[in-house]
Amino acid sequence: MKPDDPPLPPLPLNPGDSRPGRSTGAETPEPRRSGVFLGSFRGIRFYLDYSWFIIAALVGYLLSVGTFPALLAGRSPGVYLAMGVSAATLFFLSILLHELGHSIVSQRCNIPVPSITLLFIGGIAEISREPDTPGTELKIALAGPAVSLVLVAVYLALGWAAAAANFPEGSLVFRWLAQVNLVLVIFNAIPGYPLDGGRVLRALLWMRSGNLRKATYVTSRIGIGFSYFLIVMGVLALFAGGWNGIVLILIGIFLKNAAESGYSQALFKEALEGAKVSNIMTANPITIPARLPLNLAVDDYFLTNHHVAYPVVEEDGRFRGLLRLEFLKKVPREKWPFTLAGEIADLPESRSLRLDAEASAAEALRILLTTGQGRMGVTDREGHLVGIVTRHDLLHYIRIQHELGGTAGQPS
Repeated sequence: MKPDDPPLPPLPLNPGDSRPGRSTGAETPEPRRSGVFLGSFRGIRFYLDYSWFIIAALVGYLLSVGTFPALLAGRSPGVYLAMGVSAATLFFLSILLHELGHSIVSQRCNIPVPSITLLFIGGIAEISREPDTPGTELKIALAGPAVSLVLVAVYLALGWAAAAANFPEGSLVFRWLAQVNLVLVIFNAIPGYPLDGGRVLRALLWMRSGNLRKATYVTSRIGIGFSYFLIVMGVLALFAGGWNGIVLILIGIFLKNAAESGYSQALFKEALEGAKVSNIMTANPITIPARLPLNLAVDDYFLTNHHVAYPVVEEDGRFRGLLRLEFLKKVPREKWPFTLAGEIADLPESRSLRLDAEASAAEALRILLTTGQGRMGVTDREGHLVGIVTRHDLLHYIRIQHELGGTAGQPS
């Protein structure tokens, strides 16, 4: 590592764009989420973050009391309210379709998409891993704007049809939707990561240089610069009395964090390239026998070794699950002497906390981050415990790679 290299970025606790490697063959624990589950389509789960309800109500209110009355006078408050609610709902549906465009192309490129979440600033598709080629990255990046452009045409056509049918309220709503979707396309065209324009530029730079980390570095710096611009504009807007300054500041902070996280992920991906869980795990960890009562497990393990989780194994070494401190809290203390560790290890949330020894280290990192877990059991093909892998193990490995020059901080 050169003396002037930037320090290794901190390990993200919950990256917004989590990207696992290939399947490990074991059940992957469900990521911890907040929000309202809407349903699923093509295996993609849809969520509404709680912050969405605030901004949706705010957008609907501002449209119904300000924008639409100024453009179309003489209607009752109920009509304006219906127009505002309809426009806000279709606007967020447009964002959802934008993200769905990214997601469907990702699936066609054999990259799973576990979920899409609508936040107060828009939508986030959880693309499950980095594309393998710049061509794939380019196709995924262009899919969202392509959907938005189609929506612009559709809303313009609907606005024209509504006007022809002497329905000016509907025409105004559809024309507003066409304009806002066009603005969305233009905004996303900014060539800074993580915006779609930044992903397109990253794909082109990656295609030219063959270096994903270098391409991510360049586009993330542009993204960070753009985020600072938005924050400054937001502050100026607040001083000028504009409420939208708060929105600009929040968007700027979000983009800055996402850009920094994107480059960190590129560094981590390069550091973990080719590494397997078996290369990084801690072998021969302390284990709890499956037939040990919980009260003895607490006395002999949790209070003695001071860890918050231990793998539970059968006499032949087969992994039953990871016994976490939080699982113990779910069992009444008076039942501990009559409850075996193996019974708790059989719970789905316990059994799923494992990885195959031949799984990629990047997969382990993804699962540990997105599920909020600190450690997971590692098993061989027969299901026998061979070790345990923790976030600390992965961070230590990445830092060693970085110090030895395996991942230089700033691309040359």
